Amino acid sequence: MDGRNKNKVKELAPYFSEFALDKYRILVELRYLKKLSEYKVIRKLTKKELAAINQLIEVFDEKDYLRIREIEKKTNHDLKAVEEYIKERLRNYSSSEAKRNRETSSRQARTVTHFKNIVEMVHFGLTSDDTNNIAYALMIKESLHNVLIPELKKIEAILKSHSQKYQSIPMLGRTHGQPAVPTTVGKEFLVYYKRLKKQIKALVLSKVEGKITGNVGNLNVHKFLFPKINWLKFSREFVESFGLKADLVTTQIEPYDSLIRIFHQLSTINYQLLGLSLDSWMYLSFGYFKQKVIKTEVGSTALPHKVNPIYFEGAEGGFGIANALLEFYCRKLSHSRLQRDLSDSTVRRSFGIAFGYCLLSYQSIVEALSRIEPNAEKINDDLDSHWEILSEAIQNFLRTKGYKDAYKKTKLFFRGRKITKDDVAKFINGLRLEKKDKEMLLELTPEKYTGYAEELVEKYTSSVVEK
Repeated sequence: MDGRNKNKVKELAPYFSEFALDKYRILVELRYLKKLSEYKVIRKLTKKELAAINQLIEVFDEKDYLRIREIEKKTNHDLKAVEEYIKERLRNYSSSEAKRNRETSSRQARTVTHFKNIVEMVHFGLTSDDTNNIAYALMIKESLHNVLIPELKKIEAILKSHSQKYQSIPMLGRTHGQPAVPTTVGKEFLVYYKRLKKQIKALVLSKVEGKITGNVGNLNVHKFLFPKINWLKFSREFVESFGLKADLVTTQIEPYDSLIRIFHQLSTINYQLLGLSLDSWMYLSFGYFKQKVIKTEVGSTALPHKVNPIYFEGAEGGFGIANALLEFYCRKLSHSRLQRDLSDSTVRRSFGIAFGYCLLSYQSIVEALSRIEPNAEKINDDLDSHWEILSEAIQNFLRTKGYKDAYKKTKLFFRGRKITKDDVAKFINGLRLEKKDKEMLLELTPEKYTGYAEELVEKYTSSVVEK
């Protein structure tokens, strides 16, 4: 991820790295401190103190990150290192403010307070996962809405465009890999467009849950020390302030059910697009699609003529890696021993890899779809070479006329044979049918036998249906 593809996945860097995790942790811890002030668990914070806290949240750089790593060498606990870092910064702020107060006699300076008796309330009553679960929830939520979903929307838009642009191009259908009744190029893109659109909508509407409920989920110390405060209300308000859904029934950890639902949705999307990749690869091998030729590019070090479907193939590989991880998360994170075990901590740190391969594959699909267009001549030639596909229409027509053994008769003539237009005409003329019925069948051609393919594209890409 940090090598050849680093530039392609850089949009995920603000969400998935140890640096990003610590930044989100600091956000949670300091907003918790502000919430304690709001509920009068600690004294009211001054404007300068609030400004200092906001600056700590907003200005977090490499130097700050490295300082946390230095502290962690002593604590051997990553979240405790973040807590100690915050306390250190607040104490340093207090010391610098005190020095300024001694150097000035202004009334404003004399009335400024300096986090006195507040520093030790950082992380008050919390367990590590109170901070971590919200941090990870925000990483998932924001990376989805700011990076992955916009990329998926690009694919959705291209699929819609291809559906409309190619809705009237008849194409031989294939079931079990064998020639079947015709469809249209646009209709086949429509299938993937409609499926993807539905899953994106579900992904957008997914609610990520979070919790702040203490060591085993009961806010024990909170209620014991401050029994008059409604800590359940506090917890709900705090979690919801991040745009998350509050979960008040937990163990030490927030159950991963809401994230598992998202992982399932991403996995489903990936499998849908994997299917698109495989189908497109097949159509390219049939010659049904042409690829754009980029003069500066090389398809093969051995075969100079090659224009390979590398983006569909790359997406296929990426989806395999991403889904292997996403499906593992769904299995692993569905349970935790008793009130908690720590095995999830290692697993969570790999979320960025799964999301990274999702992003790479979505980008590949966008690029692949932008490089192909139907090869109308090849599609028409193939369609015209398989008149046997009209056997469905003929045998069902004979059924409506009460023709005895309609299916058996057509099967004996058509099955396992490559039938030409003349062969079909000969079969029809040999049937015991009225002249008008024979004329109706003789007018039928493969390219005309596409059912509602065009109408379906029109219907499901229209502005009325879209709304």
